[in-house]
Amino acid sequence: MYASCRHLPGAAAARAAILACAIAWLAASQASTVDFPLLPALKSDLAIESLLLDIARDGDRLLVGGEQGNILYSDDNGRSWIQADVPVSLAITSVTFARPGEAWATAHDGFLLHSGDNGATWEIKLSGSDVARLSVGALESQIEVLEEAVENATPETLEDAEWALDDGLFALDEAKAAIDDGMTAPMLDVWFADENNGYALGAYGVFLRTDDGGETWVAHSNRLDNPDKYHLYTVARSSAGTLLIAGEAGTLLRSLDNGDEWERVESPYAGSFFGSIAASDGSLLIFGLRGNVFRTTDEGTSWAAVDTRDQRTLMCGTASEDGSVILAGAAGVVLESSDAGASFNAVPTEGNKVYSGVALADDGSVLLVGFGGVSAVARNSDE
Repeated sequence: MYASCRHLPGAAAARAAILACAIAWLAASQASTVDFPLLPALKSDLAIESLLLDIARDGDRLLVGGEQGNILYSDDNGRSWIQADVPVSLAITSVTFARPGEAWATAHDGFLLHSGDNGATWEIKLSGSDVARLSVGALESQIEVLEEAVENATPETLEDAEWALDDGLFALDEAKAAIDDGMTAPMLDVWFADENNGYALGAYGVFLRTDDGGETWVAHSNRLDNPDKYHLYTVARSSAGTLLIAGEAGTLLRSLDNGDEWERVESPYAGSFFGSIAASDGSLLIFGLRGNVFRTTDEGTSWAAVDTRDQRTLMCGTASEDGSVILAGAAGVVLESSDAGASFNAVPTEGNKVYSGVALADDGSVLLVGFGGVSAVARNSDE
């Protein structure tokens, strides 16, 4: 960007011209370094028609989030929307309610946002630098364990132990660098088991936990058997209390003790799982690439494939107490189950939209978000 100055006669005019040029140059140089994603989200009447990535419902309040920091809410079943005050313009990747009146959202660059007024206004709870700082502490503890493993290794196990330590030291260096620069990876999901206990997870194995309602967070990535740092997409809990994380490349991790210890579950599929939901009958469902859906009735010990007769990738899902389950995803796919996910039928839709979030409206219709904002389709049971 270039600044132009007019030349005026006289010494005073010359000084004024020089000052004006300096101010213009300074303004231009500062403008070029503005980090626009960290500016508050712009208000626009078109925000509800933009790319939206997730939707959540609590009572009459519907909440959606998407590109450029757009978060909107509705109290009339989605007929009208109000744009929330959001302090960043980063893409909002997920929204959820922890309890009535309290909402959380994840965003790109490692940001975690909180709302104490039912989603109307938001504050930054964690930045990418904060998440990196938490990760450093967890990694330092992990490296102490890895160093001890090297010291106690046998000739047969020494090489593997040294490789694990090298990987840990590399990850620590990356996390330390991100404290100053901030994370570039997105947080992808946040979920609360109750008003105190919650989890936030994201790309490259980031996994955080809170037990005080989000006042403080602790990095628990080092407690997961995820050595390749696969992306973690979602977490769900069965009615029996089993916690299940689903992620990239068939990653499945479960906890049988409310998140204190985690174990890797043998996956029925090597492709990525983009969603996991708990059905009303106590079963758990996982779904993802190429329309793959699997169901467990024994807390993840074994899995059975669900034949949906559809190979379109599934991105999102929701379950109701009446046993209904809705899954949705790429190329306009919407699948409905009335038997807690044991079988599915396709719901007719128009076009080939990609749906990334789904919720049920008060009238029983299916609300979907994705490219072009919010869509509504009638369920098969409503026809």
